[in-house]
Amino acid sequence: MVLPSDEIHAYLTLNGLELIPFQGADLAYGYRENEPVFAFIQDGGDGSLAFHKTMGLYWATAEYISKPWCLIMVTALPMMPHNRQMLDNLGAQYNIQLLKAPSDGAIIEVVTEQLNHLTSIMHRYIDPNASNPSVSLGDSIRAWKTEKLALEDLTPVEVERGNLPIYEENGRMVPNRTTVPLTITSGEAEIEGVLLRLVQSEPHLVFFTEHRNLPSVFRLDLGDKTLTMRFEADKGNIIEATSFESFVTTFKVKHLITFRDPISDQKVFNLRARRNG
Repeated sequence: MVLPSDEIHAYLTLNGLELIPFQGADLAYGYRENEPVFAFIQDGGDGSLAFHKTMGLYWATAEYISKPWCLIMVTALPMMPHNRQMLDNLGAQYNIQLLKAPSDGAIIEVVTEQLNHLTSIMHRYIDPNASNPSVSLGDSIRAWKTEKLALEDLTPVEVERGNLPIYEENGRMVPNRTTVPLTITSGEAEIEGVLLRLVQSEPHLVFFTEHRNLPSVFRLDLGDKTLTMRFEADKGNIIEATSFESFVTTFKVKHLITFRDPISDQKVFNLRARRNG
């Protein structure tokens, strides 16, 4: 089983990506160094080697090492059932495409579909007049560090309060440095580890997540009844950006967000967009 490396290289470089070194993969391409958009692993057998490489990429590497936005695994034979089950579980969190004995053209077809999917998700970072959306996206991503681009959405919301006592200190709702890691969901979109903190109690409650190292920022004002969602791109990578963009897009369709404490599984807030503003 041999990857069509020349065809992959020609297609991705034409679309603004570069071949980058990435330990654990046979090939990797990205818009910038150390941040793979596509990684490829090939296995001429039943996928056991590819499976262990994949587990190494996602589970054995340090948290600060970027994971591929899309991993394409190519095997000659069907993967063993227990390995396939674990891979499917991992695929619920990450974008992993498994191809068994693909026909001619099948790999580049998947690459094309995935790149189109990426540019669709990230359309707000693409020049609408660009002739090549992927090249435009790459130009934007390479400028994130210097331009400190931040996209922000402000939405009027109706607020249903839930388990707010988790923010009490000595029985009182007062601003403090305590952060409560929450999971937020809208439809099937989900972001974990949202560090919501009470920053104001008078004249009304305000919750905020701003952190010097985290790109996704959420601010909930219970007086104005507004939710602000902002992505500070200079702090983020492609996986964090696509996760945020997918979440915002889903919210604009579903009009509902739930903030939940994953430890107690209790709802902290239900927010519904006010369609009439």
